[in-house]
Amino acid sequence: MTELADLKPQEVLELIESDNVLLVDVREMSEYSAKHIKGSLLLPMSVFDPEDFPILKGAKVVLICALGKRSVAAGKQLLQEGVSLPLYNLQGGIKAWEEAGLPLVLAPEDYSI
Repeated sequence: MTELADLKPQEVLELIESDNVLLVDVREMSEYSAKHIKGSLLLPMSVFDPEDFPILKGAKVVLICALGKRSVAAGKQLLQEGVSLPLYNLQGGIKAWEEAGLPLVLAPEDYSI
């Protein structure tokens, strides 16, 4: 694959359920800590380096951010670096995933006084 394809949240869920998928969240730690997709790997854009990107043979990579813009930027960097894994972008990001009612890992509520 020589391009980054957009997938809607439900399409990503179907891919996760049927295939070998590496979910890569490129948001920052505070965003990821608040809510993320279970099993996703955090690689923040602020320190994103395509040369250090994990390559899993046979995996499809879904890039995730808040709205779908940073993940596109990360995908473009990976393509420029020559990463040949199938690359997908979660269209609309975590916001769209949440709006679709799909499951998220949420930070525990703070009960401190």
